[in-house]
Amino acid sequence: MVLPRTLSVDIYRAAEGGFWAKIRALPGCNTQGEDFIDLVDMINDAVFTYFDIPQKMRSGLGRYVPALSEEVSRKTDAENRHTAIEHAVTRMIKNKKTLAFNNIGLS
Repeated sequence: MVLPRTLSVDIYRAAEGGFWAKIRALPGCNTQGEDFIDLVDMINDAVFTYFDIPQKMRSGLGRYVPALSEEVSRKTDAENRHTAIEHAVTRMIKNKKTLAFNNIGLS
């Protein structure tokens, strides 16, 4: 089995708060999170569950992370980084864009 290097993910604000996401290339693969950081974890879990990968094998398969702007990537303070990510995602959702997620552990 070969995992995709990049995923296109449509992200939406949930009416009850938080976010939900649809992974475009994987039919029926949707997930949600209380905030964007939680959503990233849930996207990874959804993808590995979609491919029926056991929990014990997941750590060796890398992790999907959003391809965000340099401005967000350069933030070093965790609290500021979280805020910058939330703002970037809010702008992205407002503009109805799809966010790319790259697997940083695949060689």
